[in-house]
Amino acid sequence: MLYGDSMKASLLPTITRCWTRIGHQRVIPTPGPHAAKCWDWGVVDVVSGHTLHIIHPRRNNIGFRRLLAAIAREYHLADYPNRQVVLFVDNDQAHKAKVVERLLDKHNHQIRVKFLAPYSPEFNPQEDIWQHLRRRVTHNHYFEHIPALTDALDEFHRHLQADPAQVLRLTTKWTKLIAA
Repeated sequence: MLYGDSMKASLLPTITRCWTRIGHQRVIPTPGPHAAKCWDWGVVDVVSGHTLHIIHPRRNNIGFRRLLAAIAREYHLADYPNRQVVLFVDNDQAHKAKVVERLLDKHNHQIRVKFLAPYSPEFNPQEDIWQHLRRRVTHNHYFEHIPALTDALDEFHRHLQADPAQVLRLTTKWTKLIAA
């Protein structure tokens, strides 16, 4: 059982409160309102703490299909035709595209996509991962180029994948809910 979502990562930093020395104001450079961006597509398993992500230039069905392909590879669905993965996602149009439905049908429904209630990000544990990512990577941090941003995102995810216990701490409320 996986929970998935996408997050916009932009060269325009997310500005938030932070500690500074008394009498000093922190200056964070920005590239302007039309900064380049990419989308981080990710899934989390709140039972095992396993995560998976891909980076795609847009939030569209191509990015979602790339995520589905990554899930199929990660869970070896081609080698185990009876294995099924249930993926909970929001109601974004990219998740409901006809090409996505055809792709899922073609692969014998090994990945079952279930939709969460509309306008309810609080029901998706992947949002907790995104919140942690923003605190660690994008809040108050300027990246000059997209490759520097994507490198930072990949590094964050590598650390997270190497520490499933941290993922479980981030998604504790979900682990307890599923266990109940």
